[in-house]
Amino acid sequence: MMKTYTLAYAFMALMIFGCSKSDETTTEDGGKTDQSVPADYTLLVNSNGMLNGVLLNGDAETLNLNDGDSGFQKIAEPLLISEEDKVLTMYHKKSACSGEITVHDFGKSTSKNFEVFADLGACTLTAKSIVKGGNTIYIGYEKEVNAGSKEFLVRAVDISGSETTFDDVTLVYDPVGLAFSKNRLFIFGHDKEITDEYKLTVLNAESNSEIFEDNLGFDPRSIFKNPEGNVIIGYDELHTTYNSATLGLEYTNYPLDKEPNFLNSAFKHFDSKGKMYYAMLAGTHSEYPLVPAIYDFDKNLTVLYAYENFLTETQLNFEFEIENTTVVHFDEANNLLLVGYKKSGAGDKGGLLRIKPKPEPKFAGNLDLDGVPYAIYID
Repeated sequence: MMKTYTLAYAFMALMIFGCSKSDETTTEDGGKTDQSVPADYTLLVNSNGMLNGVLLNGDAETLNLNDGDSGFQKIAEPLLISEEDKVLTMYHKKSACSGEITVHDFGKSTSKNFEVFADLGACTLTAKSIVKGGNTIYIGYEKEVNAGSKEFLVRAVDISGSETTFDDVTLVYDPVGLAFSKNRLFIFGHDKEITDEYKLTVLNAESNSEIFEDNLGFDPRSIFKNPEGNVIIGYDELHTTYNSATLGLEYTNYPLDKEPNFLNSAFKHFDSKGKMYYAMLAGTHSEYPLVPAIYDFDKNLTVLYAYENFLTETQLNFEFEIENTTVVHFDEANNLLLVGYKKSGAGDKGGLLRIKPKPEPKFAGNLDLDGVPYAIYID
């Protein structure tokens, strides 16, 4: 299949927002009038390795705990996760060769569980990646055939009927990441047995047959889908974008020391304009390992919100006791950056910061939590 290559070496600016460093020319859309609409959030918080749902209600100015039932059944922190919109797909290992997939829809407050791998009997199996595409859940895994011999497969589990059915597709490479778009499964594979290179393999979801393969080199780090349905392969110094329909490819390079560093963020959330909200690896820009950030793919612009620049020392060390960022989201209706964080000290304690991100960062409230924020969903 013919591939198209468009070199997009657009230079990316890195902005570190602080209380006195912003003006109207550096806001993302020129600023807009503040408004206040009902703000209902569901938080997943992690306490002692267990995830629990917490309801929050408020508006642009206030936020309070709601003691009502979130609809999320308490569950152990999963080994694998995949998120799209308000649907979270999780994998838990149950034994040496069996597991369970849980699909929770936060929009509908429904959960469904599906047993997986029980048919394999006694074996040694390691699940590597998971994604949901329509009524099919794909889970990439490695199975030991005998001493020193392994197989790589992806299992396509059809959950549309009253009973689940599945097909196993044998792979050449270790399936360390998955994405689904345009009725195609994108497999981020590692040729760890021979070349140590990474590959992209694309399957037709109707037939589970291979339609495309590409060499990704030695150092790609992640795979995910953007709001347009195109597939991103992330590297430290660049990202590549595959058009999921044509399989054409674009490269976007980052200038030195201006990398968006979104590779360590398990959850990546997008607003209606395609801007991505995530926990960024801060490097030398902050004393905190991960900080809130926004990446604008269209402008190649990263806005980093170093805590030191808009919170006081008293707030940081005594009032909130921030140890590290755990999740970032955006309440677009109220123009509020939502930042979940872990508190320092013993125990699983955390909090949720709300920040007015423009025209300059401004603290808009904090809520202490019993548990560390794991994921955020906006109703």
